[in-house]
Amino acid sequence: MMMAQNITDIKQAQKDLQRSHALLKAQQEAAIDGILVIDEKRAITSYNRRFCEMWSIPEQVWHTGDKETVLNCMLPLVAQPQRVFSQMEYLDENPTLISREEMYLTDGRVFDYYSAPALSTTSEWYGRIWSFRDITERKQTEARLRQQAEREQLVSGINQRIRQSLKLDEVLNTAVAEVRQLLQCDRVTIYRFNPDWSGVVVVESVSQEWTPILGQNIQDECFQKTKASFYQQGQIRAIEDIYNADLAECHIELLEQFQVRANLVVPLLQDDKLWGLLIAHHCEKTRQWQETEIDLLRQLSVQLSVAIQQAALFQQLADELTERKAAEAELRKSKATLKKQATALKKALYELQQAQIQLIQTEKMSSLGQLVAGIAHEINNPITFIYGNITHADKYTHDLLELVQLYAKHYPQPMTEIEDLIEDIDYNFLVEDFPKLLSSMTMGVNRIRQIVLGLKNFSRLDEAEHKPVDIHEGIENTLLILQHRMKPDAANIQLIKEYGDVPPVECYPGQLNQVFMNLLNNAIDALDNYPPKRTSKSRDTFTSKEIKDYPRIIKISTEVVERTESDDKNVVIRISDNGPGIPKELQKRIFDPFFTTKTVGEGTGLGLSISYQIVVEKHGGQLQCLSEPGKGTEFVVEIPLQLKGSSE
Repeated sequence: MMMAQNITDIKQAQKDLQRSHALLKAQQEAAIDGILVIDEKRAITSYNRRFCEMWSIPEQVWHTGDKETVLNCMLPLVAQPQRVFSQMEYLDENPTLISREEMYLTDGRVFDYYSAPALSTTSEWYGRIWSFRDITERKQTEARLRQQAEREQLVSGINQRIRQSLKLDEVLNTAVAEVRQLLQCDRVTIYRFNPDWSGVVVVESVSQEWTPILGQNIQDECFQKTKASFYQQGQIRAIEDIYNADLAECHIELLEQFQVRANLVVPLLQDDKLWGLLIAHHCEKTRQWQETEIDLLRQLSVQLSVAIQQAALFQQLADELTERKAAEAELRKSKATLKKQATALKKALYELQQAQIQLIQTEKMSSLGQLVAGIAHEINNPITFIYGNITHADKYTHDLLELVQLYAKHYPQPMTEIEDLIEDIDYNFLVEDFPKLLSSMTMGVNRIRQIVLGLKNFSRLDEAEHKPVDIHEGIENTLLILQHRMKPDAANIQLIKEYGDVPPVECYPGQLNQVFMNLLNNAIDALDNYPPKRTSKSRDTFTSKEIKDYPRIIKISTEVVERTESDDKNVVIRISDNGPGIPKELQKRIFDPFFTTKTVGEGTGLGLSISYQIVVEKHGGQLQCLSEPGKGTEFVVEIPLQLKGSSE
């Protein structure tokens, strides 16, 4: 009973084993990979039909089950048999290792083979399973994609180089070198045409096995007759074998000189004119040019044509630039000459202006001085006569009145005729008023003498050299001359004087008086025209309301200041008004010669320029203008108490 049960179990186990073997075999046959199973004794125990198909091993070889026999049939098909054999031996020595490699066959196929150990759950080794998959199509696809990427990279790189470089030789040399490497051909050249259709090889990349032709001049007599118009139209020609391409004999002979067996020719155009040819040579044997290769050269020809056109434009621009630089150099030379002339002219103009200013100032001061001195002299003569005789007249009058009074005392009853005359002339009033009249005349003569003295002091024609003077006296003399413009029935200007304790100042008195005259005149002019909207039509008279609403003030102040940076003592004279002020944009120009803000005919524009020259250049001082529109203007004159270079 026990034996029968064992037999039944054995049969069931055999049946299960057969079932498993059948399922495993079916699984192997269903696989797309070639499968080979080797047991622990290195004997072949199983394989599938796909494996036999992939390796083309005769059936009788499989029946032997000998691994070495099968391996000897496989290895001749492998491109690197020694490498594969060494790998298998290594796996035999290390049975638990897993391996995956790519195997290249001599017929061009590529297998991906995978090898793994057959282990039990207890890691007991039963053999090794080999799996082979044909990845030839995938590798070809990868190669095509890689080549396409390389072609795109080449075109992009050439395009980038064209954009970055204006050196045509550099672009063309790079292009032929990379094209030859990518196409794996023997030679790539660029051939440029001459006007007579001869040409020269201007760029070349060639492998070491073949003769270089760089720089060769080529006379292809049959080219113009047979191919010029063909390439002019942008056509491409791919020749697999020059002997089977229906070429003219003269053209074949030319290609034979260069060892060419197959070639690919693409035209290079410039402005739709045939500039040259991009040529790929295959010298070793015939070659069937692929469409992708033809398309690559077509794309490159477009890019290189752009580079050629760009280089031509660059050369044109370079020539124009050279001409322009020459013209600019000549222009710069002319400009330098003109600039030198302009500088000399500007200097001459400045000197002329300064001379004109000086002449005007000198003539003005001379004329004014002569006029003032002449008037003073003419007035002074009769005034001196009057002043000298008025004392005698006063004494004579006093004596006569005393005599008349004495007659009246001794003859109290005059004759009728005398009484009538006494009554007619109002004798009593005459006796009382006549001394007063003489006293008034004396005061008037003294006033005239003071005015004449002031005129003389202002003109100072005899004072060309500097000397210590009382500047307050100079200011007062100037005001004396200008008092008619500030009297109550005219501008009615209020004058405020704040004189400091100023010692005699070493200066050019006549010139400094001219500065005071100019500054005070400007202040009066500013107040004459202020406010802008006048109710009175006369410029010289103001209504009482205008005087009340717009009081006109000129303030003159003097002081001595000590500059800490130089320890020098300076005198500062400030002359200000409460007029309309000077616009900011004009303040920087007010000291320029001939610049004036007054209307035509009212000023020469030289007053402040002359004043600036006198203060700054003549006295080594400063003349500043401080003005705010609507709030008035202040001129600040600052000069040293003692002129530089002079002794105490």
